[in-house]
Amino acid sequence: MKKLLIVFYLTIAAVATQAQDLKPVKIDSLVTVSLPTEFQKKDTLGQTIYSGTASLGYVLVIKAPNPPGKVLKKEKDLNKVFKEYISKLQKSVGNQQAVILNDKDTIVNNVEVRDFILSTTSDAEGVQLRRFRILYTKPTTYTFQFVYTEARKDIAKKEADAFFASIKTAPTFDGSDQYSMYGRFTGMSTTLKTIIIVAGVLVIALVLWLIFRPKKKKD
Repeated sequence: MKKLLIVFYLTIAAVATQAQDLKPVKIDSLVTVSLPTEFQKKDTLGQTIYSGTASLGYVLVIKAPNPPGKVLKKEKDLNKVFKEYISKLQKSVGNQQAVILNDKDTIVNNVEVRDFILSTTSDAEGVQLRRFRILYTKPTTYTFQFVYTEARKDIAKKEADAFFASIKTAPTFDGSDQYSMYGRFTGMSTTLKTIIIVAGVLVIALVLWLIFRPKKKKD
């Protein structure tokens, strides 16, 4: 994780300033995302980094292997990983004032991701907004970032939204690729959940009717 954060800041400093359109790029067999046409790809510290400058900000995608032997069992373990990531990221900015904004979990393409914004303030750059999406899988963590200044916040939103909307995963990819106990009630389809809930309500209604139904008087 520490290496990932170091690479993030080194790459941010190296990104060119020429604006480019976005095009789909296959990160691997699981993940695809749209990047600037003339993006840079680097392999360093065991990680693969994609970076480039869009019209109103710059994008960064990091594919980093997870520590060997680390297996998440439940959704709460996944949320713990997200919280630890954010905490370490916030501490890594040094003397800059760092605030986490709009921190939330969401489901995208059948998997759970963590979205948030890191707002940093420095005398040299002013307020900079770094919009993140963290996608955790059992072997790999994918970090997607769109970075822009606060002055461009309103006009950069559309482009940032397009970048994050372009993140696609393989159709077979779901929560079972994130933690081992996925597939219980929380992993069921919406239709199956609805059937179970309706069946439960009907059973309860039947039991109440049997208990409180009017009894026939004996002759």
